[in-house]
Amino acid sequence: MLRSSEESSPRVLSLQEINAGIPRRVRASDGTRKALWLGLFVLCVLVILMGGYVHSKIQEARHREALSKEGRDAAAMVTKIRPSRHGSWVYYGFRFGGAVYQGEINSDDMVWDAHVGELIPIRFLPSDPSVNHPTPWDLWVWSDFVFIAFLLISFGAAANAAISVYGDRKLARIGWVTEGKVIACAPKGNRFRVDYEIFDEHHTLFDGANENSDEYKTGSNIRVIYLCRNPKKNDTYPLDSFHAVE
Repeated sequence: MLRSSEESSPRVLSLQEINAGIPRRVRASDGTRKALWLGLFVLCVLVILMGGYVHSKIQEARHREALSKEGRDAAAMVTKIRPSRHGSWVYYGFRFGGAVYQGEINSDDMVWDAHVGELIPIRFLPSDPSVNHPTPWDLWVWSDFVFIAFLLISFGAAANAAISVYGDRKLARIGWVTEGKVIACAPKGNRFRVDYEIFDEHHTLFDGANENSDEYKTGSNIRVIYLCRNPKKNDTYPLDSFHAVE
């Protein structure tokens, strides 16, 4: 429904009454609280994944160092190759001290192609033959870069979301509410993108935009909340993410 802020509406607080409450007591909306809990859960999962990844890399580095210093070269026979989504898993076995030991590696970690029944060079620890690895091998594989990139992007997204929520809370607590003027309004999905401009207390002109459930006439007034120290941080009032409480 097309409307302007001049239309009659239930009694709302005046700008003077709203700004008299600074700093306000605010509470997160249900949607914001759910998003925060979800973000906390995702962050915990990321921390667990990162911990497991770092532990595996530390263990791998220790094995590499031990194999480099104390390892013994041997030949192992490829016993099975199992295709997977990324590369193939190569299984091999070798004999030492009257016992047969097994190993496995993803083909993406290898620098040559392997075939069942083929002998491949490996290095193992005589003190613990279960620690073994084909030689030579790549120090870094594509999966390492993909996983690291995934973690970095995920942490970046989580940090950006946390900063956004903190900024909204700060805006809701100490933001100054004023009248802005709508300069454009266009449909965006099932909502509307509203562009507006405001003058701060120094009569400097700033603009802003927000998605709104209501459609506004160009030139109509709209309430906007902004930070006095950074008027570029602004939004339509009231905020969807936080609301003032008594």
